[in-house]
Amino acid sequence: MLGLGYDPISFPNQISHLIDGAFSFCLTRRRDVQTYLRFGSDIPQPLGGVRVTPLVLSDLVPYYHVNLKAISVDGHKLLINPTVFEIRKRGTEGGCIIDNGSSFTLLINPAHQALVMYLQMHFLRYPSFNKVLPPIYPKFELCYNWSPPPREANEALPILTLPTITFHFDGPNHPNIDVAPESGFILMHDRSSNRDALCLAFVPDDVRTIFGSWQLSDYRYIFDLKRSLLKFAPEDCAKNS
Repeated sequence: MLGLGYDPISFPNQISHLIDGAFSFCLTRRRDVQTYLRFGSDIPQPLGGVRVTPLVLSDLVPYYHVNLKAISVDGHKLLINPTVFEIRKRGTEGGCIIDNGSSFTLLINPAHQALVMYLQMHFLRYPSFNKVLPPIYPKFELCYNWSPPPREANEALPILTLPTITFHFDGPNHPNIDVAPESGFILMHDRSSNRDALCLAFVPDDVRTIFGSWQLSDYRYIFDLKRSLLKFAPEDCAKNS
């Protein structure tokens, strides 16, 4: 196990003098593709669209906190009190952590409830979507079976446009992470109906928000520990294999 957290014995801190205090990853959802953890001068620099947000680092907890300000869906900002994202108890509670060791993003409960409520209203526009009672997968609260509407034999299946979920962070030029539909949702098998169900791939949490690997995919993240900055930009991470 390779420890990447922010504490004195973590691997990045032990070799900080060799890597100029920087490491980077670029994750993909594809299971047949292997990507690489990169350090120092080996980190490929994004060609454009780089976004920067401060890392909130503490010697008390080994987490990479960032200041999450708001969440929006297809440009519509959700009604969430921004104080729910604040760091509490000197970093042991609250805040937003970037953690590629977590499979899916954990959202602090008030934010998760606001996201679920908005998406429930969104899917009411699609009669072919039937909400599935949880749990299909114990952690996911919002899942739908999709029944295509009646159509002629030679008529193509309708194309459904799923929403993009955007996370807005502190920093110059209002940096954000756009979670594309393929990262915001996941297909799970519903045993009760023996069909696939489309689930919102976010999990509620009572303590804090943790940005996990499913939602981190297809962005390059550069942790600049010397300058306490997180840099990120969209990238086709499968090409990093």
